[in-house]
Parts: sequence; C-alpha cells; structure tokens
Amino acid sequence: MPAETYGIISLLPALFAIVLTLVSRQVLLSLFTGIWIGATILVGWNPIGGVAHSLQLVINSVTASFNSKLLLFTFLSGAMLGMIFLSGGMNALAQRIISRVQTRRQAELGTSVLGMLIFVDSYASTMITGSVMRPITDQFDISREKLAYLLDSTTSPVVSIAVVSTWVGFEVGLIRDQFTQLGIDQSAFVVFLQSIPFRFYSILAVALVFILVFMGWNFGPMKRAERRAKEEGKVLADDADPLIETREEDIVTPDHVDARWWYFAAPIVVLVAVTGFGLLYSGGWPSKAPVEALKGAATADAILWGVFSACALLLAILVGHARVELEAVSDSIFEGFKMVMFPVAILSLAWTIGGVSESLGVGPYVVSIAEGVITPALLPAVVFISAAVISFSIGTSWGTMGIMFPVAVPLAYQLGAPLPGAIGAILTGSLFGDHCSPISDTTVLSSMFAGADHVDHVNTQIPYAVLCGTVATGLFLASGYGVGALALLPVGVVGLVVAAYYFSQHADTRMPTVFGSSSD
Repeated sequence: MPAETYGIISLLPALFAIVLTLVSRQVLLSLFTGIWIGATILVGWNPIGGVAHSLQLVINSVTASFNSKLLLFTFLSGAMLGMIFLSGGMNALAQRIISRVQTRRQAELGTSVLGMLIFVDSYASTMITGSVMRPITDQFDISREKLAYLLDSTTSPVVSIAVVSTWVGFEVGLIRDQFTQLGIDQSAFVVFLQSIPFRFYSILAVALVFILVFMGWNFGPMKRAERRAKEEGKVLADDADPLIETREEDIVTPDHVDARWWYFAAPIVVLVAVTGFGLLYSGGWPSKAPVEALKGAATADAILWGVFSACALLLAILVGHARVELEAVSDSIFEGFKMVMFPVAILSLAWTIGGVSESLGVGPYVVSIAEGVITPALLPAVVFISAAVISFSIGTSWGTMGIMFPVAVPLAYQLGAPLPGAIGAILTGSLFGDHCSPISDTTVLSSMFAGADHVDHVNTQIPYAVLCGTVATGLFLASGYGVGALALLPVGVVGLVVAAYYFSQHADTRMPTVFGSSSD
C-alpha cells in the first residue's frame, strides 16, 4: 500500500509512543509499542505479523551504515568515559576550572560558550561539553535538566548554521539537488548563506539560552528543577532515572595514580583534532578546498576515528604514564560499555519508529495538508510548521529536510516566493521539531552526556523550545509579507525577553509539564 494512502493514521505510531513515554516514563516499552503499532498497520493490521515485522525493522535500523557507526561511536564514548573516570583526569580538570568559576551563572555561561565553540559536529560538541561541564555544574547545584537543555540548545542550533561543520555539506547538497532539477542558475552555497538570517528558530534558541543565563530566569518545569537543585542540593529528582550512570565512584582511581588534568584534556584535544582532520580527509582534502571537502565529508567515519583515537591515547596514558594495570583498564572499559547500554537501546528504537513513520507517509501527509493553505505570503510559516511536525514525529531533523526539500523548494519557486526564506524555514523548522521530540537522537545524546533523566529533559525543554518556535512562527509570517529578516531578528529577541520575563515571574505554578507530572 503506498505510504500516501495511510493519511492521519501515519501519525499514530509516533504520537502513541511519545505520549506513552512522557506519561509512563517507560521509554523502551513505549517506543517498541509504537513500532509494533506501525508494523501492524504495514502488514495489513495483523498483530502477530506486526511483532515479527517489528523485530525485522529494528534489525534493519541498527544495521544501516550511519546508524551502526553512531552506535559504535556511543560504545566507544562509554569506553572513553570509563577510562577517564579511572584516570581521575576529569576531577583534576574540574577542580582547576572550579577554582576559576565562582558562580552558578559563570558555570552556565561556560557550558553555553563551550557548546558553541565546538561547532564542527553536534555529536562531538554534546559529548565533549557534557563530559567537561557536568562535574562543574554539579558542584554549583545546577540541575541535570538545565545542563541537558544548555547542551541541546547550543550544539545543533549553532552547528546547523555554521559554515564549517558536518551539517553544511548535507544542507548545501539538498539545495544543489533542487536547483539542478529546477534549472535554477544560482550557487547553492550562496543561497545557503542567504538563508542563515531566516533560521529564526535556531538563532532564537541560542539567544534564549543567554537571556536566561544572564538574567537568572527560569520558568515552568525547569524552574521547579532548578529550585530543587539550588535549595535541596539535588541535581536529579528523587525518582529520576539518568540516561547514563555517571557516578565516578563506580570506577575507582587507583591510590598510586597522581591524577593530572591533562589525562582528560589530551584525549579531548585528540578527539576534536582527529574528527576535524577526518572530516576534511574523507571529503577529499587536500585535493579539494576545505569548504568543498566538508560538503562531502563522511561524518560518521570522522567522529568514529576521533573517539577511537582518544580511546587509544587514554589507554597509552593509563598504562604508560599512570602505570595502571591492564585488568583495571579493561574493567573500566566494560563499565563504560554498561553506562551506554540504555542510550544505545533508546537510539535503536527511536531510529526504528522514525523509519516506521516515514514508511507510513507522515511527510507526504503533512505536506498534503499544508499545500492546501499555502500562498506566497504564508509559505515560510507553513513550511516551518510542517517541518516541525514531521521532525517531531520521526525524530530526525536530517530526515525531515530530505522529505521537505523536494516539495517546498519547487513550490516556493513556482509561487515566486523568496528561496532563502523557504529554505531557512525548512532547515530551522526541522530543528524545532527535533528539539521537542523525545525520539530525537540529539535529544537522547543531550540527556545521555548530561547524565539526566530523559523524560525530565524533554519536559523541561519543551516550554523553552515552544516559546522560541512561537516567536519564530510570527517572524516567518512577517517575512512572508516582505519584512526583512535582519530587521525581524531584533524584534524576535525583544519578544523572547518580554515573554521569558513574564513566564519567569508569573508562570511557575500555572505551567504544567507537557505530559504527566514533573518531579520536584
């Protein structure tokens, strides 16, 4: 049966899984239930056949090339963390940084700036920033929910608009493909640059982080989480189930080891350097210019090379310099593997349910509804909202971009709407839905490296994401009627300030969690 014929039913598996996850807090069971519902629909409403098809879909998902490499990256990240805990390097570096960080605001600001500085890749940025800053934010009683939000909102939004990143090649490639098919004689990279001022959600998401950090404001479930952390010293709620166990007491540094700060810093530098080199090399450098090489870079390969190199250096440091026995190193690696088993399971099922939703035709269904109301003036806002809905449902911003580009760009071209605005709406709308979705890989990884409860992270982040998305929708409406993007951005930032102030002062008790109740 063609995917386009499933209609509104195509939304059922993802929505059921998301609601059940946020209500029951049983992530794995909820995701598999959603997969089973979708698989049952795909095999002709046969529930027994749906079970068998569900298992096959999971196998297909985890064995896909990019996904399997990301899973291996996650396992190696766990091994790296295990060896870092064994070396004592993270504590040593944290103590050096803590001696210079005097306030909660400085700790939050440091997290935000570090997340933005590592703009080459969102996965690497989340891993490095979370690993470096988690012990520091814990020291200042900053909730793990707040840390996960800072990671999520200063990594992907920045990487997505950076002109040197793992995203730029994918995004420019999508633009180029549509221009080729439509016979548009424009530079895809130039239009990519022109679309950056229209990335309203991405820019506003970063702006809101700094507004909240500098002003000390919080609202909704996040305000309750921050009050708990500050007043009770609990960075996690009593009933929280952290996505990754990060307690260093599970891996004890041997007494004879004199922990050095560079035991942690050196592998991180190697991780960044090898990843950057891998991106350039896999894209054809030095025979191609760096920007051109990044367009064709093998992202998954590069981050794998980076984390493996960091693990190899850590092994050499532990055995060669710290004189740790191989048995202890091996035990720490396996403890690291155990840390990431739950995130690996969630990622596997999240990818699968995203694939099920695509098979059921979520994208074509949402687009078919949107096309009925599109005019040149409304196109940017409608495209933005459509991309957000699809991304929320399938849990991947890149997948959403692949769905939206072949529809929205030709439509904008036919209607005579400005292409940079339409393209910016696709790219930033995909990120908006991704930020709200509990089945998004970037949301999962933010919870993982923050050591946060995944459901608590989603519940505390959604009000902030929805605020930015609402303001961005208004800006897209205005841009559709001819107002320039650069003129609209200051208006959007002012709107964020006013709204954030109001909610921080008046909406603490009146703003519930999106689904279920939040732990205080």
